[in-house]
Amino acid sequence: MNGITKDKENLPIGSRLMIHFRHLKKIFKNEEQEVKKVKEIILQNMEEWLNEKSKPLMEEVWQQTEEVLMKVNEEIQMARINVEILENAKLQNPNIPFKAKQYMEGNRKAYIRAVNSFLGHMEINNKEYFYLLDFCKQFDELISDLNKGTFRSYTILQEFFANETNKIAHNLKNFDNLFKGLKSALNDDNMVAVNRAREKIQSLIAKTKQKINIDVDLKNAEADLKLANEEKDSIMVEIEKFNKSDEHSNFLKLSEDRKSKAAAFYSDENQILQSFSVLERALRKYSHIAFEHEEVALDYLKHPIETLANDKNLVILEIWKNLEKLLQEDKLQVDDRKKEKSIEEIKKLNKEFIGQFLKKYFSFKAEMKEIDNKIKASGVPEKFKSFNKRLEDINLKIEKNNEESNRLKNEVVKISNAIINLTSEIENSVNNIFDEEIKVFI
Repeated sequence: MNGITKDKENLPIGSRLMIHFRHLKKIFKNEEQEVKKVKEIILQNMEEWLNEKSKPLMEEVWQQTEEVLMKVNEEIQMARINVEILENAKLQNPNIPFKAKQYMEGNRKAYIRAVNSFLGHMEINNKEYFYLLDFCKQFDELISDLNKGTFRSYTILQEFFANETNKIAHNLKNFDNLFKGLKSALNDDNMVAVNRAREKIQSLIAKTKQKINIDVDLKNAEADLKLANEEKDSIMVEIEKFNKSDEHSNFLKLSEDRKSKAAAFYSDENQILQSFSVLERALRKYSHIAFEHEEVALDYLKHPIETLANDKNLVILEIWKNLEKLLQEDKLQVDDRKKEKSIEEIKKLNKEFIGQFLKKYFSFKAEMKEIDNKIKASGVPEKFKSFNKRLEDINLKIEKNNEESNRLKNEVVKISNAIINLTSEIENSVNNIFDEEIKVFI
């Protein structure tokens, strides 16, 4: 029954018609909501669409702006006429003292100069929205500076040309009211919202371009990182192949031979060092009294093996002989236990023992030199050095590429979030201003 239930059939005709009308209104409203669709707009076309959509709002504001600017120009002309009148005005009492007249003229020139400068700033040729908005702020500063700068001269001129200065003051008051009106028109809520939306669109376009550049940089960084890792893998393959080569095997044999010979010699060398350690106290006391052997004795205390190898005349044997005698005669003030131990070590370090050690020493040095020459001639140490340098360089490159890649990934996340937020803000702004749902496609 066209939306009227049986339960309501007994209602008065007027009530039934009202129910029926509300029912039809609900149906039409639902149909209107179903028809209303979200408008899809490409970001590059968004500013043009906004400009077209906001034309009615803009036209109203621009009409008000044009009216204000026209009145500003009219006020400028009127003010200049009034300034000219003040400039040419004659004193009502020409018989004032000469100094008073000079004082008045000085203040008149200063006041006229300041007002003319102000009027020059009032000439507006740029009618761009943000320029005018910024100019309104500048006007407040200009009028404030003019009032402060001319307060004294204006007060003095009031005594001589009250009528003329009052007309100029009236012009300045009109300027103040006109720019308040201009500021009010430019700061219309819808106008401000439209311009904020426009700024967000421009910012979104800039950020999408920035994201494209960062995406390219990220791909390049990831490509560089991949190449660097591949280069490192290639170096590792080279190292592995080299480690299995005969060249490397021969190097390992030489290194092991060198190590074993060194270990064998260091055993004999350690015996000498231990003996000199036992004799250190006695030998040091000897160096203080045996002036002819002082330098050699001190060298033996510092570097026993090297000094022995360079002791061509075996002066050490003479030192042992003198030292043993001094110990037996108790002339070195060494306690009995250390004295006996020192004498025992001196007897052990006899000519035969030293001769055998020196023979082993020079043989060891010759063998080590031969092995070192073979190792050097093999070129293996240089190859290891080259491998290490290449690995060090490529690891540094990988580290830098990783840092750059991670930095760019973070930048992508930040700018992506900024794009999402700006897109949402633009869509919400348009909805609030025009009551129209849109979807911005980037």
